[in-house]
Amino acid sequence: MPREYSLEKTRNIGIMAHIDAGKTTTTERILFYTGKVHKLGETHEGAATMDWMEQEQERGITITSAATTAFWKDIRVNIIDTPGHVDFTVEVERSLRVLDGSLTLFCAKGGVEPQSETVWRQADKYRVPRMAYVNKMDIMGADFFRVVEMMKERLKANAVPIQLPVGKESEFV
Repeated sequence: MPREYSLEKTRNIGIMAHIDAGKTTTTERILFYTGKVHKLGETHEGAATMDWMEQEQERGITITSAATTAFWKDIRVNIIDTPGHVDFTVEVERSLRVLDGSLTLFCAKGGVEPQSETVWRQADKYRVPRMAYVNKMDIMGADFFRVVEMMKERLKANAVPIQLPVGKESEFV
């Protein structure tokens, strides 16, 4: 029986970062803008689509990697939201083995934090292509260019911004 969606039109994309960088919130936005969900679920309200375990909803953190499928144009995108807490690092590593690529989030204030270094190195191990995203540009202490420099220095990444933020903190647009 032929596949409903060919492998050529399927992408497995992981979302990875340090705890509280905004992985699940970003995933919720992706699901909303692709039409997968019609209401944004917030982690702090225990209503995020990807945080399905009762413990995750109560604590506001991701404990297990969760997968869902969304469609963008004619591409099937399997999204894997991974935990950011150090105690659940093995969950991230298990997910990396099946990824075609990942979106790595960095907090605009915290930058390259310990767990983001760990998951970056795990992605190196499995040769997972990455695209980075500097999140939380609206918080006090946000500094996009400092985060890019941290990526270059601490991760030895060839970080090349393809989009620049307009403003920061309360002036962020």
